[in-house]
This record gives sequence, structure tokens and C-alpha cells, in this order.
Amino acid sequence: MKDTGKQKLVEFVDSQQDFAVEFLRQLVRFDSTFIDQGVGGHELAIQQWLDVRLQDWGFQTRLFEPDNETMKDYPDFNPGHDYTDRPNLVAILPGAGRGRSLILNGHVDTVPLGDREQWTHDPLGGEVVDGKMYGRGTCDMKAGVAAMILAVRFLQEAGLELQGDVLIQTVVDEEGGGNGTLSCVAEGYRADAAIVTEPTSLRILPASRGVFLLQVDVEGKATHAALKWGGVNAIEKAIKIIQGMNELERLWLARRNSPLLPSPTITIGKIEGGLAGAIVAGECSMKFDVKYLPVEVDPDGTERRITGEMVKQEVEDWIAIICAGDDWLREHPPTLNWYLHVLPHYLDPGHPLVGAMCSASQEVLEWSVVSGMPSGADARILQNAGDVPTVIFGPGNLQQAHSIDEYVSLSQYMDAIKVLAVGIYGWTSQGEEG
Repeated sequence: MKDTGKQKLVEFVDSQQDFAVEFLRQLVRFDSTFIDQGVGGHELAIQQWLDVRLQDWGFQTRLFEPDNETMKDYPDFNPGHDYTDRPNLVAILPGAGRGRSLILNGHVDTVPLGDREQWTHDPLGGEVVDGKMYGRGTCDMKAGVAAMILAVRFLQEAGLELQGDVLIQTVVDEEGGGNGTLSCVAEGYRADAAIVTEPTSLRILPASRGVFLLQVDVEGKATHAALKWGGVNAIEKAIKIIQGMNELERLWLARRNSPLLPSPTITIGKIEGGLAGAIVAGECSMKFDVKYLPVEVDPDGTERRITGEMVKQEVEDWIAIICAGDDWLREHPPTLNWYLHVLPHYLDPGHPLVGAMCSASQEVLEWSVVSGMPSGADARILQNAGDVPTVIFGPGNLQQAHSIDEYVSLSQYMDAIKVLAVGIYGWTSQGEEG
């Protein structure tokens, strides 16, 4: 690292490790779990605590509850959620000149704790063992939230003046679908670029897969199991559909590719049907997770944009083909309910934001990797609804998210602060032409 200012910044971050670890521990000790898949949540206390900290550090802050009415016309809106005492926090640090602005976005809500008896470490304790901090949300994504906040704070304390505005967004209800970030877009918050600090193992991700959740309800004909030939077993018919969907996934894995992302997948996540063991099942319901690519790349390098409607139509046509080969399903086709759609996100890897983060990673870590997010993330909302070029970058391994004894590596957490600090300084120090 040749830049003296950046070198001093990295050294300063290293000197603040004890403070950074304690700051993260404070966040982990707040129970900010969601209720009923995000219909409610416990985010108030952590947001109020962050509001006070950021005000003390010179940020212009605003706490506000998402408004369903202002969000209802956006494609990513999830209706029916209550935001009473569930505020977003937006904190702005104005720049000194005409540098480029930047949003730093992370969610403070977490999934429930689960069975606390299964935890080896207190899920709300922030206990450190062998260089790892344990607790619910350490990975997903309180380490990312802490890293983005402290990256800006340490820039201030190291005496490096930002030319462009920095907007910190700590949002609610990401785990319930993303209405927290959508509310920030609906409220008009914009910048020249954004970084979402979800766990990426310090890789730079300008793309994420789209996700559909699909319910398939199959009708059968119930009867006594002793006279099974007089009925139609809905579970057996459902199995035919599952097998057919597995075949479609195999075709996708062979033909649909991206240099940044895994191939699209179809996962059966739930199946239930029938009334009792001695009754031929008269109904069966299945739930599938369908993940798809935002852009597919042919063997010759040709890129093809993919939309959710294209994917839905292909799946529906495939299920129709499965049913056409079965006498019962042909006359009694299943009912399809596409009950959730998480749009994909794609930023050209040649965008200057990707370059800025790669440069920062190279300067701090001496390596950089550009890849993609296999799941959905709020980056899609900032980029698709807000028209803000967005990458995902943060500490933590996604495999730890939502797990028992969830943890984050503290060395990776500190590295994330350094890369973010250098990246923020580099991005905001240049004008729009820069």
C-alpha cells in the first residue's frame, strides 16, 4: 500500500480492534428478532441505541417507521407487515466537496433464536472464543452493520475528510422480504452508489439470483386404503411433479450458466397431504424454491437477460407437460400459487464501484474476488427500485447465517472494516467524472 493516508487509516483501524469488538458485542446483545416471518419484530431498541451513537459522532439522523401506503406499488412490496415501533435509521455524514455519494446499507433484524438449549454459546451474549464471536446475527448481519458504521467512524477519527456524502441505512424487516430498504427508496434516499454489507466472506458481489416461492396443490380422490383402486392418491401424483421438477433442474444445471453465480435451482422444501395412514390421500400440497439467474451467458459469451415472467412461464409450461402425460392430472391439473418473488440484481462487473472495491481489497488484503450472491439480498431493491448501482460486500460466511451457534471470524470482521474504509474513502474522494 503506497498511499500514506490509506496506510495510516489501516493502522488506525488495527489500533481500534478492542473498541470494534465491543461495538459488535453490543449489537449482538440486542434481541432484534423478527416475529412471524417479518409481520412484526423487535428492532426498536437496537435502532434507538445506534441513533444515539451516530448522533454523538456527528451524523444527521432520522428514525422513521416504514409506511405500507408509500410502498404498495413497488414490485418487491410485502403486504400485511406492522411497523409500529420498528423504525428504520438513516444517518447522513455530509461530504466536504463534490465527491461521489455512497449508501451503506444493512439490516438489524435477525431470524429467531431457535431452541436455546441447542446453543453452546449464549445467542445474545457475543461471547468470543478462538477468534470467533458467537451469537444470533453475528454473521447475518450485525458484523456487516458494525463494519460499515465503524469504517466511516474510523475515517473521521483518522482525520481523512470525505468529499462525498455518506448515508448509513440500518433497516428493519429484511428477513421478512425487504420492506425496510424499500421504505428508504420510497422516502427518496439516493446516492451515486451503494454497498450492502451482507456476509460474502469479503468477496465483491455485483449480482444475486432471483427467487420464486411456488405452492403447488394437487387434487386426488380419497377412499379407504382397503379399496385403493377406487381412489386417486394425490401424494403419488405430487411425486410425479417433484420428479419432473428435478428433471427441469437438471436441464437448467446443464444449460444455464453465469461466470458470477451458481446455475438456477429448484428445491422442494415442503410437502404435506392426506388425512391418515389408512386413507388414500385426497389432496397434497408442495412448496418449491425456484432460483434463477439475472443474466445467462451462452458458451460463445453471448449474454441474455432473464426476467421473472420468463421463468414462471417456463415452469408452468413444464408442469403442464408433466400433467399431459398422466390421465388424472391432465383432467385435474394442479393449482399453482407464486406467493413470493425476490427479484435478482445485476451490476456490470466493469462498473467503477466494482473497480473501487477491488482496488480497496487489493490494497488491504492483497487479493480480490468478484462473484455473485446465490440468494436474494436488499441490493436488488436499491438497484432495481432506487436505480442506485449496488454491490454486496461484508464479513462472515453465508453458511453460518441462521444457524445454531452462529458466529463471525473477528479477523474477517476487522478486515472488512479496513476494506470498507479504504473503499469509502476512494469512492467519495472522486467526483462523478472520476
